[in-house]
Amino acid sequence: MTPPDLSQLDPLTTGVARLIKSELATDGVVNAVANQIDISVSHFEVEHRLGSLLQQIYQVADQHFPMRKEHLSLTVRDAGGHYENTFKIWKSAT
Repeated sequence: MTPPDLSQLDPLTTGVARLIKSELATDGVVNAVANQIDISVSHFEVEHRLGSLLQQIYQVADQHFPMRKEHLSLTVRDAGGHYENTFKIWKSAT
């Protein structure tokens, strides 16, 4: 098994994280490391807007990065630490 191509992985992860920060209507905190994006939002946002938040994230990723060579892991948690949900942004079909 070959290691992932970091030149492709890092720009994708940081690019998606930047887009999430700039295009989502939330006051959350977004951090990116390797192929992991962590988003911390308010308790209200997790309980009432998680579905629409995820839909926006997937649309942003598909629109700006239609050809992805690696999967991204996306973790959304509330600022109080009560909820934590992990999702995947899958690599493009080849």
